[in-house]
Amino acid sequence: MSKKRKEIRKQQRKAWHAEKGKRKKIRHNTAANQEKHRVDWQPLLPDEEGQIVDQRIMPLDERDRREAVEEQSAVTLQANLDDAQWQNMADETPFLLGKVVEVSRGLCRAEVDGNTIVCDVRGTLIAEGSGYSNILAVGDRVLVQPLSDARGLVEGVLPRRSGLARADSFDTHLKQILAANVDQLLVVAAWLEPKLWLQMVDEYLIGAQRNGLQTAVCLNKIDLAKNIDEVEAIVAPYRKLNIPVFLTAAAEGVGVEPVHDFLRGQATVLAGLSGVGKSTLLNAVQPGLQLRTSAVSNLKSREGRHTTTQAIMIPLEMGGNVVDTPGIKDMGLHGLHPEDLIDFYPELADVVGFCRFGNCTHSHEPGCTVKAAVADGRIAQWRYDNYVNLYDMLVEAA
Repeated sequence: MSKKRKEIRKQQRKAWHAEKGKRKKIRHNTAANQEKHRVDWQPLLPDEEGQIVDQRIMPLDERDRREAVEEQSAVTLQANLDDAQWQNMADETPFLLGKVVEVSRGLCRAEVDGNTIVCDVRGTLIAEGSGYSNILAVGDRVLVQPLSDARGLVEGVLPRRSGLARADSFDTHLKQILAANVDQLLVVAAWLEPKLWLQMVDEYLIGAQRNGLQTAVCLNKIDLAKNIDEVEAIVAPYRKLNIPVFLTAAAEGVGVEPVHDFLRGQATVLAGLSGVGKSTLLNAVQPGLQLRTSAVSNLKSREGRHTTTQAIMIPLEMGGNVVDTPGIKDMGLHGLHPEDLIDFYPELADVVGFCRFGNCTHSHEPGCTVKAAVADGRIAQWRYDNYVNLYDMLVEAA
């Protein structure tokens, strides 16, 4: 075959593949994207033949163009750009800049140009190699291709400046990103109903610190306490560590103003067990939200009834936003070495160094200065107990 004929055949094959890419269709995959219980989350409807155009398949020249845009953008994208700089960057692409406010299976809601639209997620976007088990999280900035006034397609996820993550429940070598581009974490616990679980509060605080987030603790339902002095004694160790503590009875509007000030102008994650009153607290902070609340399902257990079923971003009239998360039972200490745990208990770390044994674990050994500090009241018994429990958990998991 002559060189000229080879070149002609090459051009013909290229044109054929490009045309095939334009025509390629797939069967509508209901299981992959559809949330049957949410009518407004339905994916794009199939045509009369039961088919929809596969958004992941495109002509080769279009794919090359988009890859060139992504390659160019990868050089300039920085995680610390402000809103105006992000918008200017997005204006240089064929896409719109959006912010994810809710995530579902294969879909998300994103704020785009002041409107909230439902977006499919391009099938070529995968979490493999990222260290995370999920592609999107509430708070992510995304590049959106508009498909209609109420529909879009997420084409890319921009770098995150911060986030709250934990070990994935199934693939424990990976992390699950719970919220992206956030400034701080507010841990909400209840004095009773469900009963105060201080070890879980400590885990939340450790998780936030490992993610570089500022933290505060809101102890709700203090109206159920027999003595406010008992409440103050419990939270005193946090106050000594300069961790802000808010005492509230959100259902009665008591103690809400300091929480209001803490949330103003910030991107905040609310975390806590179900039933502690996160939604009630937000309703008190911003009347009119009318977030759904429910009573605790089992007063004898630490857990309440799930009210928030998935993370959702709520804008605040005073500025900033709140990511309300479902009741998280396991913040996860995955990847933390047992010997490093004490760094997250500063009051214990301050007295370490004079134990009888150099490899003291501060749990059972004689001559331990940490246990001596607990005995004379310099360290709260409950903080020490939490440390020992978490240390044992990390040793067992190692």
